[in-house]
Amino acid sequence: MFKTKELFDIFNMSAKAKKITAILVIAFFVFAFLFPLLANLLVRADQLSDIGAKKQQTQGQIDTIKKTNKDILSQKKKADEVIKNIEKDLYALQVEIDNHNEALHILEGELKQAQADAETQYKTLKKRIRVMYEQGADNYLEVLLSSGSIADFLNRFEIIKQITEYDNKRFKNLTQAVNQIEVKTEEIEKIKAQKATKMAAQQKDKEKLDNEQRKRDGILDENNMEVAQLEKFLNELAAMEAKLKAEAAAKMSKTAKYAGGQLEWPAPGCYTITSPFGMRYHPVLKVNRGHAGLDIGALNGSSIVAANDGVVIKATYNSSYGNYVMIDHGGGIATLYAHSSKLCVSEGAKVTRGQEIAKVGSTGISTGPHLHFEVIVNGSNVDPASYY
Repeated sequence: MFKTKELFDIFNMSAKAKKITAILVIAFFVFAFLFPLLANLLVRADQLSDIGAKKQQTQGQIDTIKKTNKDILSQKKKADEVIKNIEKDLYALQVEIDNHNEALHILEGELKQAQADAETQYKTLKKRIRVMYEQGADNYLEVLLSSGSIADFLNRFEIIKQITEYDNKRFKNLTQAVNQIEVKTEEIEKIKAQKATKMAAQQKDKEKLDNEQRKRDGILDENNMEVAQLEKFLNELAAMEAKLKAEAAAKMSKTAKYAGGQLEWPAPGCYTITSPFGMRYHPVLKVNRGHAGLDIGALNGSSIVAANDGVVIKATYNSSYGNYVMIDHGGGIATLYAHSSKLCVSEGAKVTRGQEIAKVGSTGISTGPHLHFEVIVNGSNVDPASYY
């Protein structure tokens, strides 16, 4: 027969065994059902991290190409100035050559006329010499001796002398005129040839610069196409990131009810909204993109508080968000706080409304210290301003 104490010990051991068994069974079911969920969340966290890294790498490629384009555009601007100056010089040279052509045309007319006058005078002189030769010197002597008086003699002598001197002087002047015109024509032709040589050299320089500009335009077109493809890929990554984030939020917030009440402002004492919810021109990416939350201007190190009671489901780093916290408030509602300089909570922690969860910073893709605040309802971003 067992004594009472022995029976009690046996019963107590049996109760302990049952308790241990029950704990083991519960642990098994928890492990069996929660492990896939946790594993899935870890996988999604890795995926988000990988997407963030790809986004950062892609944005780096875009920034590099845009910097190259900026340098090329700067070179194009300088080359355009050089081409503009060459075109001005070419125009001036062409005007000068046209003027030289006009001067040559005039000189050509003057030369023809001078040559014609000289030829006429030469013929007249030859004719007069022939007449003098045919009539002989006696004829001039007879003209002089037949004078009626000394005065008449002197007049006739002077006339003969003037006729002879006129013929010689006119022929000489006409010959000099022809020579001067020929010299001037030669000088203008020489200057014109120099201008034409200079013009040809500058035209060659311009053609070289035009070819370089066309090459730069080709590079810019190729770079712009590559940027467009990279930005498309960036948008796809952003969509994947949003989908994973939405799926994680939806899975983590199903079991609890919403904490209730209006949301607490997440940046105490800081109420300046530097960028609202919706489409905007991204200050870093330099493209129009949807803005998933509010950007609240705040000093570096300022407090960030929980908008409501809940459970921290993310407290980590992402290349886009930097240090960020995500809180499940139940009922499919979650909030996200990004670009923090410091995280004050860890995943799994329960937080209360107004509790400090992080410090304002500028980590991730950010232009300066601020809080990026999102409200996510059933996996979709909504305007946080509607909760205030």
